[in-house]
Amino acid sequence: MIRTFVSTLVVLLGTILFVCPTTLHAQTDPSKVVVLGFDGADAKMVEEWMDAGHLPNMDKLRREGTFSDLLPTNPPQTPVSWSTFATGLDPGSTEIFDFLKRNVDTYRPDFAMTKPSTETFQFGEKNPLYLGAAVAAAVFLLLFIIGSLVTRKPALGLVIALVAGAGSFLWARGFIDENVPDTRPIAINQRQGTPFWQILSERGIHSTIIRVPQTFPPDDNPGGKLLAGLGVPDIRGTFGTYSYYTSEIFSGKGGGDTEMGGKSMLLDIEPGDESVETVINGPFNKLFSEPPEILLPLEIEMDWQNKSVLLKFQGQEVSLREGEWSNFVRMEFAMRKLVKVHGIARFHLLEMGPHLKLYMSPINLDPLKPIVPLTYPADFSKDIQSKIGDWKTLGWALDTWALNENVTSETDFAEDTDFTVTKFEEILDQFLDNPEERLYCQVFYFTDRAGHMFYRFLDTEHPAYDPALAPDWSDYILDSYKRMDKIVGNVMDRLPEDGVLMICSDHGFADWHRSMNINTWLVRNGFMVLEGQGENPLMTLDDLFVDGEFWQNVDWERTKAYALGLGAIYINVLGREKDGIVSRGAEYDQVCREIQEKLQAFVDPETGEHPVSKVYSRDEMYNNYDPDLIPDLRAANNFGYRVSWQTSLGGVPREMFEINEDKWSGDHCSLDPQLVKGIFFSSQKLTLPEQPGIEDMFPTLLSLFDVPIPAGTDGQILEPR
Repeated sequence: MIRTFVSTLVVLLGTILFVCPTTLHAQTDPSKVVVLGFDGADAKMVEEWMDAGHLPNMDKLRREGTFSDLLPTNPPQTPVSWSTFATGLDPGSTEIFDFLKRNVDTYRPDFAMTKPSTETFQFGEKNPLYLGAAVAAAVFLLLFIIGSLVTRKPALGLVIALVAGAGSFLWARGFIDENVPDTRPIAINQRQGTPFWQILSERGIHSTIIRVPQTFPPDDNPGGKLLAGLGVPDIRGTFGTYSYYTSEIFSGKGGGDTEMGGKSMLLDIEPGDESVETVINGPFNKLFSEPPEILLPLEIEMDWQNKSVLLKFQGQEVSLREGEWSNFVRMEFAMRKLVKVHGIARFHLLEMGPHLKLYMSPINLDPLKPIVPLTYPADFSKDIQSKIGDWKTLGWALDTWALNENVTSETDFAEDTDFTVTKFEEILDQFLDNPEERLYCQVFYFTDRAGHMFYRFLDTEHPAYDPALAPDWSDYILDSYKRMDKIVGNVMDRLPEDGVLMICSDHGFADWHRSMNINTWLVRNGFMVLEGQGENPLMTLDDLFVDGEFWQNVDWERTKAYALGLGAIYINVLGREKDGIVSRGAEYDQVCREIQEKLQAFVDPETGEHPVSKVYSRDEMYNNYDPDLIPDLRAANNFGYRVSWQTSLGGVPREMFEINEDKWSGDHCSLDPQLVKGIFFSSQKLTLPEQPGIEDMFPTLLSLFDVPIPAGTDGQILEPR
């Protein structure tokens, strides 16, 4: 009898464990997992401000759950780290290893995040023939029926229909040839690997994913929703081209393109003038040969006495007083009669007397009529707009460029940041609690932008430190972290009792006092050779977006190495680069070794410091990689240094170093990842390795839902205690 009882018990346990595993796990898996990402949130700052009592919600998480610093990817850059976060693969496998990469055939910088391409539109070159025939057939059929009924003579109806059909074909063919393109441009997301939301979706676990970087074009998320983040362009296809209308001539703003890609529009007016006509710079025309760029006429009527303007365009009127921001205004750019691009932007009247100074934000894709999808499913952008109104769809939503180039002020930036972030908080409030979705993930970027633009106020020795502004702005980064803490508190209050909250950032922050021109170092140490005595001209972001000329003075037949992007160094390899000269094998190894040894030993003569912490080989950084794509070396900067803007575009300035007097005063992009660690929190108590990394987020999230970890994953599960 005992044997029968034991046998029955074994069968019963086997039934529970093996026949009904989903029932068992349903009792232990969290009903809701929320992941909050805060771009650029620095571990040292967070810990210091938690200890000081400034971040009570995160401090509570630290005490009741888990807190640690988090090692970013190498390099510690936003699209690089977040790609690893999403896929669990290191940058050698995601192939997102910098903002920029090089074309081995031209040496030209290209975007690493997305690849421009084209696809056939309708029938391609045969659109006039086939679509014209379709129009003719419709006209023929309609008139044949009407003619036969009216005349009661089918033969006469047939003649009328044939004549009208032939005429309509000739007209339609010409109209379509002029107004319908053969192809249309598309973007291809170059991130490799499968993001965790797609893996979960295959298991029936649905999610909402909001503004995770490197998700444009929008990733599929079957059964869930996704709003793309960093990578979404403005209507010009750039990271954010602002416009500045001014009657004042001063350095860098006398008209034309600025280094960071702004459009400076010089207005020929004086106080007392009543109006002026100018243009709004719209999208580049990538569908038809002419015109190359679509412009909208803009009339500015000026009331100098009342310090106000009236903006007139496309039948709209926008009235602004000095210091006032407009709401979003809609713009329509017609490339042809049938092809239109829709955008939204805000105006800000900076000054009205003695000069007119008017700022226009980058023109964002209209969420109601985006020329390319912003979300998955495509109509999710309309759903968001119906709940919160218009918001900035641009991936780089906060305009750091205009502040850095002294077009806008700290106050302008702060006002626009508050407006922008409030919209993203409203998205969280609207979509966090969907009971049909067990995962909610949203990334906020304002912590990163605050670090970039206001770090100078944390360091009285910074070249850009301004004692007159410091009393008003020295706490701006702290205030940004307090806002982060309030968002965390909001989610904690709404989290189900069995829910799990995780928080992470992609990197931390450091001071940036001096810029290093790596190509200049390569020239002075014999690894790069220039033709003549000239130096490469100043490159701008618009050169990158609008097919500028690069490397104009480099003698490739005598150049062994070149730098591009934020610390990447490429060897000019024979048979790989177009004009490569360094043989693979012993010569390649010797060149790499010489650069590593000399660059790591190099001392800045002005400071006595090593500007480069370490020169990494790709074998040190990545487990797997494409040797034709991934940089051969990466120069990781030390505290106080960063790769110069010009080096990132392949520039070769005359001087080795530049003093950073810009408002963009803090950075991380080219530093050693060991120096700029991010943050990790969990509401669960977890057992952590000696140094958790951002690659661990992927397997840890999958494990919360008891989903197997894919083979080849570089991260490890952070197990509950």
